[in-house]
Amino acid sequence: MMEPDRTGRQVFMVGRGGQGILLLAKALAELASRKGMKVITSETHGMAMRGGTVTASLKIGSYMSPLIPAGSADMLIGLEESEAQDHLHMLRPGGVSVVNAPQQGPFDFTVDATGRALEMGSPGSVNMIVLGLAASILGFTLPEIRTVIQEISPEKFVSKNIEGVEAGFDSRESKSH
Repeated sequence: MMEPDRTGRQVFMVGRGGQGILLLAKALAELASRKGMKVITSETHGMAMRGGTVTASLKIGSYMSPLIPAGSADMLIGLEESEAQDHLHMLRPGGVSVVNAPQQGPFDFTVDATGRALEMGSPGSVNMIVLGLAASILGFTLPEIRTVIQEISPEKFVSKNIEGVEAGFDSRESKSH
């Protein structure tokens, strides 16, 4: 779990169009909101329909603006390894990266979400696997995450999304600092 912070959390998320960044951001925002925390979100779509970069920002706490300046994110969540690499500059010193990647590389926490999603027979579950890992690091419980996913997922994807969250929740593979 990330160290306690009196002022809040800034979470920057990045992926490519169609990977489910917006659902991931919605889930994290809902989790924080249900704990009584103030939440501000923002997203950019760009060329999302053509596989372009999609980003979302989530601020938990007493913030005035939804945008996260470079070098100030507490957590970077990457659904795609090269996009995460390109956005490492968003992290503050001591910030934590949580990335879908087959190997640790320069990241703090990784999970081969693509590989696990394919093993599950659900290639669209990459975002939920990464969500499970990120939410566990942020200190949310698996029952809390299951409840939110059940409520915000399209009905036909609920069971696969919950399976994905469960797969990611306990998959921590951290390199020591």
